[in-house]
Amino acid sequence: MGSAPGLREGSVEPASAALLADARDRAATLLREAEEQDDELIAHARRNAEDLLARAREEGASAGRTRAAQDAGLDRAAARWQVLAAQRTSYEELLRSVRSDVMALRGERGYPELLQRLAAAARRDLGEDAEVEIDPPGLGGVRARAGSRRVDYTLASLADRCVEDLGPLLARLWA
Repeated sequence: MGSAPGLREGSVEPASAALLADARDRAATLLREAEEQDDELIAHARRNAEDLLARAREEGASAGRTRAAQDAGLDRAAARWQVLAAQRTSYEELLRSVRSDVMALRGERGYPELLQRLAAAARRDLGEDAEVEIDPPGLGGVRARAGSRRVDYTLASLADRCVEDLGPLLARLWA
């Protein structure tokens, strides 16, 4: 996973690394579970698509080749839509789960130290005069601004970045 924007290599202490490693481990577990669920949803969508295609072929025999081609195209589009909807649902569930797991870190013993380190990173990135918001409600972590410049090191944002970084892996699961 790449570094969060604005963080220099080595500027986040082991607590942040542990947070990201834990999020990756949890995401990998959730990905495996999502893959199993996706397989079932996609198989169901494909069976439905095959049924729709079979019906379209039967109608095409009586209504002519042109109508069959039109119906088959619509059926393929409907099947593709079902597959995409199943993938989107799985992605959103993964994102919700990772966010929930990361937000649970707010109750951990090392959380205040992590907040201090994130605040220090924000001040390094934006300057000592930056307005730093510590542990924003519903987001955790830190966000800061100095003039028009902003940094977002909230737990919610960090969780989102971890899931976004899984994009190529998710694409392989759905290929």
